[in-house]
Amino acid sequence: MTRRALFVLSCVAALVGCQPTPNYVIKAGGGPSGEGLVLTGTATVRVKPTLVVLRLGATFSKTRPVEAKTETEKTIKNIISAVKAAGIAAEDVQTTAFSLQRYDGYNGNPPGWRCTSNLEVRVKSVETAGTVLEAAMNAGANQVSGVDYTVEELQTVRAQARDEACKVAKDKAEQYARNFGLKLGAPTYISESSPQGWFYGSNYATQSMDYANRGESASQPAEQILSSGSVEVKLTVQVTYALSP
Repeated sequence: MTRRALFVLSCVAALVGCQPTPNYVIKAGGGPSGEGLVLTGTATVRVKPTLVVLRLGATFSKTRPVEAKTETEKTIKNIISAVKAAGIAAEDVQTTAFSLQRYDGYNGNPPGWRCTSNLEVRVKSVETAGTVLEAAMNAGANQVSGVDYTVEELQTVRAQARDEACKVAKDKAEQYARNFGLKLGAPTYISESSPQGWFYGSNYATQSMDYANRGESASQPAEQILSSGSVEVKLTVQVTYALSP
């Protein structure tokens, strides 16, 4: 190696050795949270449902469209009468969808028309949901697309979950600061996740049950199949705290 090359290498080594020691900070994993102690707090609040929403209906296929429509409408009227007799108010039953479609023949069957009408039945006495569902099925309902156990007006429950989640985050931050001998500053970033099952537009939370896939016989009483259980509101907050030595 030439003297010139050795001189250049020596200068580079000297320059590297003279660089100041870098100052390391605890950084967030990207995003808007900035620098500091980044952590989350999660809380779950479970409450009893106060409303059950039954999504059901009737569908029939016939050769002529008027036949399919007549049979479906007749069955829907019977279903509405049945749920009203089971204690459901008229304003708590509404049609959510109606369709009349032509289908092609298949497997040797001729083409025809399929008519479908869907209802939403709101059961405010949760314990009677099974009885109401059974009454609808006995009246001819041959589609049950969902049974939603809900809690309306969840602002109070959601606020409780938020308080608990914030406390979890704050306790964790204080523990880290204490263990590493740091001073905890004010939060520089706070974000909140959408609670599980929460629908902001309607202000309610839902825990759904797929009745069609449960495997029980349709002849089994519905009140033995349904179980209200509880609805949970799970909320997570992410907080970034400023730190100092």
